[in-house]
Amino acid sequence: MPANPDFDDIVTTTLRNRSGKLADNATVTTAFLDRLRRKGKVKPAEGGRTIVQELEVSLNPNGGWYAGLDPLNTNLHEPFSAAEFDWKQCYVPAVWSGLDKLKNQGELATINLVSARIKNSEKTLVDLVAQAAYSDGTSFGGKQMQGLGLFVVTSPGTGSVGGIDRAGNTFWRNQTAICTQGAINIAASNPSNYLAALNSLSISCTRGSDRPDLYVADAVHYRFYLESLQPLQRITNTDMAGFGFTALKYYGVGGNADFVLDNGYCPANTTFALNTDYLYLRPHPDRNFVPFGGDRIPTNQDGTVAFVGFTGNMCVSNMARQGRLFQN
Repeated sequence: MPANPDFDDIVTTTLRNRSGKLADNATVTTAFLDRLRRKGKVKPAEGGRTIVQELEVSLNPNGGWYAGLDPLNTNLHEPFSAAEFDWKQCYVPAVWSGLDKLKNQGELATINLVSARIKNSEKTLVDLVAQAAYSDGTSFGGKQMQGLGLFVVTSPGTGSVGGIDRAGNTFWRNQTAICTQGAINIAASNPSNYLAALNSLSISCTRGSDRPDLYVADAVHYRFYLESLQPLQRITNTDMAGFGFTALKYYGVGGNADFVLDNGYCPANTTFALNTDYLYLRPHPDRNFVPFGGDRIPTNQDGTVAFVGFTGNMCVSNMARQGRLFQN
């Protein structure tokens, strides 16, 4: 019998009670993940060897105009394909020693200890996923979740994503633009290099009404954009601010989008132009920021270990509508 017979029950119950909210709380760590959640792009992927993301790769080339009894083209066209993404697993342990149990005999003391340890483990897990949302998936020996660092790159004609080679498939390449200077003044006779590059990127990412809805910038590029607006009336986004993010608005290419600061894991000197209709976080429903494996007691140590974990990956279904602005 453990020194505190209720200790492990409190650990298990606390983990289960908190896990229901943790998945939603995880997405508010970045404006990017929060946008995916609010647009319904956090889509569970239930099992399978890989996570399969359907793609519409082309329009039907067989249609056309005709007159009278002209023969009609009935050739088969298969516009759909799929990208495959590997499952990625992430965990954080919460550990208690036997001495911790002895020191926290009272129920209130036990609950406080458990809550603090679990909260720290949850924050760590959330941070690992938030960091991976901008990654290329190469950290931890290639076991890390893939993110914008793989999907929206500075050299889009190289590498492969989801098993599709970008070199041989132009439809699977994101757009790019280069910024060559830092001084900003939109009131000047000519727009700055940053604004000119941003507008060019926005245009290249737009097809009809299909356009970026979220621009994510690091601190440097956010300052460039902020200073460009200061000579004018600043246009802020009260909706995004209500969710705790520092946000402005970008008006261009026939619409408006949110321009947000990510001063955490967004790469330096970078602005992402994202069409989040085509970006997804695909967690496994049974491992979506939840405890797993039960309490574990090492055979050769006086302690208890509990785990919280995430299994899934980030997926993309259209990279031609995504863009990256960077500095040379």
